[in-house]
Amino acid sequence: MDASREPLLNPHTKPEVDAVYRKISWRLLPFTFLMTVVCYVDRTNISLAAKDMSMDLHLTKSQFGVASSLFFSTYIIFQIPSNEILKRVGGPLWLGILLIGWGLTASLTAFVRNVAQLYVQRLLLGVFEAGTFPGLLFYLAQFFPDSRTPGVFGITLAGCTAGMGISAPLAAAFLSMDGVLNVSGWQWLFFLEGLPAIALGVGMMLCLPESPQSAAFLTESELAMLENENPPQKILSDGKFDRFLYLLRTIVLNISLLAILFSILLAATMQYVAMFWTPLWIDAMVNGSGLDWEKAEKTGQSGDSVKVALLSTIPYALAAFSTVLFGWTSEKLHDRTIHCFFLWLVGGLCFLLLPWLAGGNVILGFVALMCGHVGVNGMWGPFTSLKLSFMTEENKSFGLAWTNSIGNLGGLLGPMIAGFLADHTGSYKSGIWGAGALTVIAAAVIIFVKDAVRNQHRKSLA
Repeated sequence: MDASREPLLNPHTKPEVDAVYRKISWRLLPFTFLMTVVCYVDRTNISLAAKDMSMDLHLTKSQFGVASSLFFSTYIIFQIPSNEILKRVGGPLWLGILLIGWGLTASLTAFVRNVAQLYVQRLLLGVFEAGTFPGLLFYLAQFFPDSRTPGVFGITLAGCTAGMGISAPLAAAFLSMDGVLNVSGWQWLFFLEGLPAIALGVGMMLCLPESPQSAAFLTESELAMLENENPPQKILSDGKFDRFLYLLRTIVLNISLLAILFSILLAATMQYVAMFWTPLWIDAMVNGSGLDWEKAEKTGQSGDSVKVALLSTIPYALAAFSTVLFGWTSEKLHDRTIHCFFLWLVGGLCFLLLPWLAGGNVILGFVALMCGHVGVNGMWGPFTSLKLSFMTEENKSFGLAWTNSIGNLGGLLGPMIAGFLADHTGSYKSGIWGAGALTVIAAAVIIFVKDAVRNQHRKSLA
């Protein structure tokens, strides 16, 4: 036997099992975290480029909203096919291909010249990013049992909001390059921010194992511990169509899971509206017009794009911290439902108050904006673990992709409707109020299924 695979003494004691999972975490989570960071940098940089890009391309608020939302149309359609490909070719290889593809697509955004070309770019970006999150979650679920996933998913998904936070100061730097080589700042932003995805894609293909069994850094006894903690289950291998119907039925007939998915559809609407429109909200607030963008334009008030990008860092960074924090507290307290309820309730109420507070006091409005971001983003660790607890090994790959697609309908509809309302009212208020109300409803839905969630959680721990 290879010396690196010599068994450990008393391999199944809890301290040793914990040590193995720490070892795996240090090997995998830096890559998965960075992937979600890069993903959100390239997905959301359109929000930070919005003001200058809209002027150059002559975009209306509705067209900007459509451009933000179009990404989710292909993103939703290609999630399930992408995850099925991942199962066949392996996680690191397929995730690496996706990274390289979306990095190239993101960089080429610098060369769009009209709204039609921008729409095509957003559709292509959605194709490549479609497999990111269901693929990452399925990949990590091969290494970690359900009882350990809230913290793991929390760290990985913190990259979403960390990406938005990192994107903001990066955007400020790149926007300040306006005029260098006769290229606009927003073009530098898109071109340069797409390059890290290409490098990370190559790194993931070279450095990550396909499964625990192929991980050279694990000993034989450590593999035995993993199989004892997270035993593999038989995957269906029947006809493709019959298997598809079976997997769909196992999800659709689960009423509790459907209620959970309905709640994330509602809450995700607010999350994505906030994701894409926050810099424009901040621009309106710092110009003293509350959230009435039309009033600011008529009076000739116009904020500094670099200043707005830097201010956007604050709510995004707090959201990233809250994702890690509440993923950790959820795991330690063995609670998922109450975490989701509390965070959604706080987030929804803060966004409902935002238009009123921003109109009277900019600082109070900004505090409400920060707390709203914490609420709608901090629940990702516990919520992802919650929906995973309702899935079996045989429907996990399909279920993660399908349920993620449902949540992203909020991303398809929310930003587009917010843009339409902004154009027709001259203000961002209606969109914020509507999305905030949906988040409060999501909190009410999730609390009604708490008993089913707790019973399922006990089964997953048994």
